[in-house]
Amino acid sequence: MSRLKKLKLQRRRHRRFFWLFAAAAVSALLYEEQVAVLFVLSTLAICGLLIVVAFSNLEARDAVMLAAATREAPVDMSLNSRGFSRGGRAA
Repeated sequence: MSRLKKLKLQRRRHRRFFWLFAAAAVSALLYEEQVAVLFVLSTLAICGLLIVVAFSNLEARDAVMLAAATREAPVDMSLNSRGFSRGGRAA
């Protein structure tokens, strides 16, 4: 088995254990009726998610997508040019 495949398998196993532990922790907190602790944990998780979204580089991704779309646009326009010249709408 290659080293990369072993590493991938190990990461998958760690991810499963993390989610299993998280589910067990939430279940235990629900069983013990510690809703306040669950509220604080969920608030921190949402804050972490918002921080990740805030620091993600969405503008650069949009620029790459726009550049790809403008490269493909002349091809599409040349195919539909006859429909525009007749005054009709292209489908």
